[in-house]
Amino acid sequence: MKLFFEQKKPGRERQKIEPVLIEIENNPTTVAQLIDETVRACVAKFNKKAINAPERDDLDEDNAHNVLSGQTIENLAETGRIAFGMVYNGKTEDPEAAVANALQCYEDGLFRLFLNGCPLNYINDKLDLADGDRITVVRLTLLSGRLW
Repeated sequence: MKLFFEQKKPGRERQKIEPVLIEIENNPTTVAQLIDETVRACVAKFNKKAINAPERDDLDEDNAHNVLSGQTIENLAETGRIAFGMVYNGKTEDPEAAVANALQCYEDGLFRLFLNGCPLNYINDKLDLADGDRITVVRLTLLSGRLW
C-alpha cells in the first residue's frame, strides 16, 4: 500500500512541505497498526542506509562527488533541514523499540495524525485506508520558559 506522509510543526510560517511516499506491506485497520507499519518501513529504510554507509576514514573520498547545488540547498532550507541524507555512524536501529517508542509518543500526545485532513484521535480507532491517502503528522512541542 502506498501512502503519502506530510510532517508539519506548529507555528512555522511556511507550511510548504512536499508529501513523502511511504510503501507499507499490510493494510492497517487501526491507528496503532498504521503507526506500527509506517515506523517499521522507516526503520527498514534507515537501516538499509546505515548498512551501506561509508567508513568514517573514507567519508570524504566516497562522497567528493556528492556536493549540494545552490538550488538543492534552497529546497532543503524550505523544509527546515539541510542534510546530505547519510548515516555517519553506520549503526542500525531496532524496529521493535522504535515501534514501542512511537506508540508511547502518540499516547502521550507528542504528535497528532490526520487522515486526509480528518483527525485520528484514539489509538484503537478504526481506519479505512486506500492507496494514495494522505497522512499528516503534526509534532507538538512544549513552549520553553519559566517553570511554573
